[in-house]
Amino acid sequence: MKTAISFFAILLLVTKFSCKKIADVTKFNLPYQTETTIEAGVAALLPFDIRTPQITTATDADYKGYKTQRKLVQSVKLNSLELTVIRPKNRSFDFLHRIEVFISADEYQEILVAKKDNIPDTIGTRLELDTTDEELKKYLTSDQFNLRLKLTTDKIINEPVDVKVAANFRIDANVLGL
Repeated sequence: MKTAISFFAILLLVTKFSCKKIADVTKFNLPYQTETTIEAGVAALLPFDIRTPQITTATDADYKGYKTQRKLVQSVKLNSLELTVIRPKNRSFDFLHRIEVFISADEYQEILVAKKDNIPDTIGTRLELDTTDEELKKYLTSDQFNLRLKLTTDKIINEPVDVKVAANFRIDANVLGL
């Protein structure tokens, strides 16, 4: 009897850890990157919008490297969104007071995915935004998506600022053959 109980306890533990390993295999990060420009001369304390170029989403060929397909994606969440000043080299984000980032696709309304309030003057050239917990599957399984940055500055900038926008999405998908 003890042997049978021990056997079933071990079997239960192995099954539990095996399922966790399989669940981990079906999750991966998918990075996207684009650039945009904040034009010089925008008024301080007035919100304004900047749109990034359309971003083409991963194709089934891209998903193949993860042993899955776009149609097998179960869930997508934004893990991180970071802005980095590209040019001018000595420029920081000290002119920003607030930023919100929205995602949209041709057939879907835009939603807020990240933001940062009360940005300190000591921020530097990199800015990590606070992400929301929105489900983004329909946007990342579309052919393309757009990002809109809604900025409020607390200083007037006198030259354009080129910015890299780096988004990292957490994909949960079924794996082919499982």
